[in-house]
Amino acid sequence: MAEFELDAIVSTTAENLTYLTGIDSVHLGMFPHSGRAFAVLSQNTTAGSVFVCDRSEVDQFLDADEPIAEAIGYGPFYRESPADALLHDAPLLQQVNDDTRFDEALPALVYAVKSACPWGGRVAVDEEGVPAAFLDALTQQLAGWEIVAGAAHLRSVRKVKTPVELKRVVAAAAVAENAIRATIAIMGEGVTERELVREFNRSVAAQGGASKFTLIRIGSNAVAGRRRPTGAMLSKGQAVWFNVGVVVDGYWSDIARVCTLGDPDPRMAYLYSAMLAGEQAAIDQARAGMTGEELCTLTVDAVRAAGVPDYRRSHVGHGIGVEVHDPVLLRSGCTDELEQGTVVNIETPYYEFGFGAAHVEDPFVVESTGNRLLTTLTRDLIVVG
Repeated sequence: MAEFELDAIVSTTAENLTYLTGIDSVHLGMFPHSGRAFAVLSQNTTAGSVFVCDRSEVDQFLDADEPIAEAIGYGPFYRESPADALLHDAPLLQQVNDDTRFDEALPALVYAVKSACPWGGRVAVDEEGVPAAFLDALTQQLAGWEIVAGAAHLRSVRKVKTPVELKRVVAAAAVAENAIRATIAIMGEGVTERELVREFNRSVAAQGGASKFTLIRIGSNAVAGRRRPTGAMLSKGQAVWFNVGVVVDGYWSDIARVCTLGDPDPRMAYLYSAMLAGEQAAIDQARAGMTGEELCTLTVDAVRAAGVPDYRRSHVGHGIGVEVHDPVLLRSGCTDELEQGTVVNIETPYYEFGFGAAHVEDPFVVESTGNRLLTTLTRDLIVVG
């Protein structure tokens, strides 16, 4: 914030609220388009954020794992407090609950910004979580403050992960890996795509995670992998494509594997080997200071050198954290640079009509002593039975 002369920054999206406070907003989850919850953080970051939310979820400030300077609820919601009641987390929650100054989100946020930087200043507001009319009204009511776009600032700072964030990315990856293992365990002739998806989602839920996308398709169905799972049945020699996204404690994993029932088709083995060579080249050669475009080119070239000379991709991965696509995006034209501590989700997918998909994808962290893979599940083509 000092570098860009920002006196405060305001989160408006669920992801950035989680990043600044550790709070997973129920309100923004239920009402992603119309819900309003904010964290306002001044340059005095040790003081913590001012947390603004619908009064119904103001109790969530008690779950924050970063300091909260003040919690402010808006709108009507009633928690009764009889004289003889044993108050949960009293007096903190009761004090916040009884503060009924604000009926709507806008005046509550105006108050929060003024609390964070009372003498005016330059305030970066994430423009991606509220409509333009809301931003216009906020700007009008904060006439002594300069309101600037904040989404890019938040994305930039999220590029380098803290030790706590790394643990959460690893935990999310572990849940996805365990769910892949559980799904592989039920693979057999006659098992359907729907049953495979159901088992994956069951395992994720049992581990305390949330499945965000579960793309599991049999054989050539993988070329249209974003469609709903079908009743197609697995038979010997067929491949099962996994491309799965899981969230644990607000942090994402995005992992891909291919597993075959019995010996793989020779073409699948050949193509998968080339995809793995590309992924490995990226893990081995990614360095701080390298741009997204440079790592993309390196990865595609490695796949081509491994035996798929016409291989092409729009991108070969992305950063990952509180969003499934954190910086850096590995694509042509991306001049954003990797830094030490950036988590890269590297992937080398290949899709072909009549064939399906060969695809491997994993997160690794860029480190000065050598990049560190954050998954433990084998990256080889998995053969069952």
